Amino acid sequence: MNITIIGLGVIGGSLGLAIKQNNPRAIITGVGKQQRITAALQRGAIDYGALSISAAVHDADIVFICTPVYTIISMLFEIAKNIKTNTIVTDVGSTKSEITTAAKKIFRTKGIFVGGHPMAGSEGKGIDFADPLMFQNATYVLCVEQHQKKKISALTTLLYSIGARVLFLSANEHDTVAATISHLPQLVAVAMMNLAGKKNKNNPAFLQLAAGGFRDITRIASSPYEMWKDILSTNSNEIRSVLREFSAALNVFEKDLRYPKTRQRFARQFITAKTLRDAIPKNSKGFLHPLYEVYVSVDDKPGVLSRLTTELFKANINIKDIELLKIRDGRGGTFRLSFDSKNESGQAERVLKKAQIKVL
Repeated sequence: MNITIIGLGVIGGSLGLAIKQNNPRAIITGVGKQQRITAALQRGAIDYGALSISAAVHDADIVFICTPVYTIISMLFEIAKNIKTNTIVTDVGSTKSEITTAAKKIFRTKGIFVGGHPMAGSEGKGIDFADPLMFQNATYVLCVEQHQKKKISALTTLLYSIGARVLFLSANEHDTVAATISHLPQLVAVAMMNLAGKKNKNNPAFLQLAAGGFRDITRIASSPYEMWKDILSTNSNEIRSVLREFSAALNVFEKDLRYPKTRQRFARQFITAKTLRDAIPKNSKGFLHPLYEVYVSVDDKPGVLSRLTTELFKANINIKDIELLKIRDGRGGTFRLSFDSKNESGQAERVLKKAQIKVL
């Protein structure tokens, strides 16, 4: 299979590494600036490099476009002009409606375009932060019409091979959902951070005390604007709509805080929010269904984690996700282990108990 990756940053580099690791016979050509091509070759993410799109896509079976949204749109015509009749072309843009609308007009006689969005990433930037495990268990959204699903089986098979979980949505569905669960939180985090910063000018206690929940909520405020400017532009209608809904909810809170009687409504709001939050799969990597969890308590000693994972490896049990929940320095900690089935989680419990590892 000949694969072309246009854009050799974190996502493009990670795709290359993941594909090479799981499909060693695939031949990958990377398109980008010479410096990035050299770095991608050194990391083993690509087999060949090309400075022009036309030279890179003419023999490709699948083309991944891993650039910002407007850059993706600007490349579509040149890609469509140079590909084979049945080449699958897909992107990784964070919004889908404008891209898929443009693609429908361009890919009429050659190629099959599929809007894509892997729900994965890194806070680092560039090929140095590429990770072959980035797509393991991550939801990978594909926006394709029903009658085209069979025609893109090579793409879905490839994505499954790198550990992704494919979810089919329309472009409009994707952008509506993304506005609420991704774009709104980003703007809220930016607004909260800037509000605290403004108040901090008169009283440095605001940022001195900005830890715990505030730091967790505003973590994504560190995201670079360069990554967000195309997202805010291409999904502005959906984002404006959800901002109005969110503003209305905050206005209700403000009104309810005025009087003792209405303040009682907060109890219902908190209970509802907790119920909904608890219903979300405990992993936060975009899993399509809940995993089965096992909690273990271990001592704070060198090699403990290695022993735990080795016991499960020897039993051929695959850990889908692992998280350190609590740590008591010098004493121990609690790990949450996630497995794909109830049977696997039960087997894991038995293996760990037999190894005298404390299961909670």
